[in-house]
Amino acid sequence: MAKKKKWPVVYQPNTEAWMTTFADLVSLMLTFFILLISMSTMDKTGLSDIETSFRNAVSVLNAGAKTELQIMPPFEMQKLVSPEELMLAMRQNCMALLKNSTLKHKVKGIIIKDRLYLRIPDAVLFEQGSAKLQPEHVKTIKKLAQMLAMSPGKIRIQGHTNEDPDLTDSQFADPWSLSLARAASVLHILEDEGVSESRLSLVGYGPSQPVSTEATPFGRSKNRRVDIVIYQ
Repeated sequence: MAKKKKWPVVYQPNTEAWMTTFADLVSLMLTFFILLISMSTMDKTGLSDIETSFRNAVSVLNAGAKTELQIMPPFEMQKLVSPEELMLAMRQNCMALLKNSTLKHKVKGIIIKDRLYLRIPDAVLFEQGSAKLQPEHVKTIKKLAQMLAMSPGKIRIQGHTNEDPDLTDSQFADPWSLSLARAASVLHILEDEGVSESRLSLVGYGPSQPVSTEATPFGRSKNRRVDIVIYQ
């Protein structure tokens, strides 16, 4: 018959038990510091492999000998990427720039073939029948112009109106001259912010190129617009 233990059971303290926990802690710390060292001493070959993988994925990164991957300037980028990829990158940059501006959610970036259209409703930029830019949007247009000054390609400013704009008490006799004057107002800001004159052109299409119906107020408001077109 087994001998019964006396109750309560008294265990003798093990003075060396803490060594197990301490050894585990030291092993974990050693592993952590080795990992940090291995990450901070990445060799050039390893970095090159990573950079190549990123370039194949997004087509906008530049190689380097350091651990920092540098974003390529747009004029260098265009040597390595297709026009479609470049348009996508430029549209993303434009939308990011406008994210916290007065034109947030007002500008549409549309890519058609190898052209990027930044489409702005004229009701946002101008008073009715006027070609003078609203003061609260001038600062945002200037920031957009500064970005375009560093980007490749030609830029054409296109003004559009509808068939019967309200030109009462206006200095413009017809929608054609109004659309041209509005395009010129935007072009002058781009020119003042450093965009080369050789890259700029403008045209006033008047009501000749609608993008929606003229039968509804909403459709007419979509037809009245200014397009900043980046191409070539």
